[in-house]
Amino acid sequence: MMVDPSKWKIDPEGSFFYFCCNETVNGFEQDYDKFPWHLIPKGMPVIGDMSSNIGTKPVPWDKFDMAFMGAQKNLGPAGCTIMIIHERLFGHADKDVPILCDWKLHEESPDTYYNTPAVFPMYVTGLNVSYMN
Repeated sequence: MMVDPSKWKIDPEGSFFYFCCNETVNGFEQDYDKFPWHLIPKGMPVIGDMSSNIGTKPVPWDKFDMAFMGAQKNLGPAGCTIMIIHERLFGHADKDVPILCDWKLHEESPDTYYNTPAVFPMYVTGLNVSYMN
């Protein structure tokens, strides 16, 4: 059950606002139309964990700066994580952020892999998403 938004204490100096869009254990799902977007400090990046409900309803992408989801629940087989990142977040990684978490580095070197990607789950997820579209 979501805590009453009037009791939220959002630090205006926080680096980002994170929330889980759907929690399956207790059957909780955010209603994007009723979500209190106005409580999030202006300019604070909004991060959404959409693992449990991506692909089940429209998403107001203009409200999110970054979203991530495990493909295994709704989009494809296990072994694939999808991240949707607004370009304005690129280039702000701290110096001690691991290579795999530096999004700008990946953008600047699209033909370089810093790990061995799970190609089959990526391929099957791509097929499924193209079929859903």
